[in-house]
Amino acid sequence: MYVMSKHTEDNTSCSILETSLVNLTKRLDLARVNYQNAMVLHCAMCNTVWGDSLEVCGEEKQLNSIICLRVTKDVVVKDELEFRVEGQMAGSTYKALHCSGCQCFVGVVPYSTPKHLSALRNLFLLQKENINCYNLRSGTMVKASSLHFDQSTVGKSIKELKQEMDVLAENLTAMEKRLKEVYYGKDG
Repeated sequence: MYVMSKHTEDNTSCSILETSLVNLTKRLDLARVNYQNAMVLHCAMCNTVWGDSLEVCGEEKQLNSIICLRVTKDVVVKDELEFRVEGQMAGSTYKALHCSGCQCFVGVVPYSTPKHLSALRNLFLLQKENINCYNLRSGTMVKASSLHFDQSTVGKSIKELKQEMDVLAENLTAMEKRLKEVYYGKDG
């Protein structure tokens, strides 16, 4: 009869729990993605791909910009920090973004902003008038300026994410309890 040592038993339990947690996390992430309505963001001048709608977290209507968490390597972030004196971004420092394909202006990444723009710091603000969007479902290209990238789903997503995190926290607590039982015994 094969008898596992306490150390081997603990490692096996940890491995099983870790695998379960990783699999649960993967399932939750995949369930959240809506590929049906996905779009690819292209340069309106040269069609270089700048990103996709899965990285879009809304739009800033006053700046006529799409807010993105990430963009492709074809969006070049300039090294120089610039300062805006006038307009909607007055008092902001930012780095300009340019297309690697045609060198056209793409948008900005704000670093230091007035309070009313603070939520946009370190995000990519892509100018809607410079973007065409390829809709994966319909196979059509449309101007980004004709679309709305509302943030209304962000609140819902945050609520769903909080619920998922609460479930993960409960599962983690149960797993920790089980590990303690395995390691210290039922009474420990």
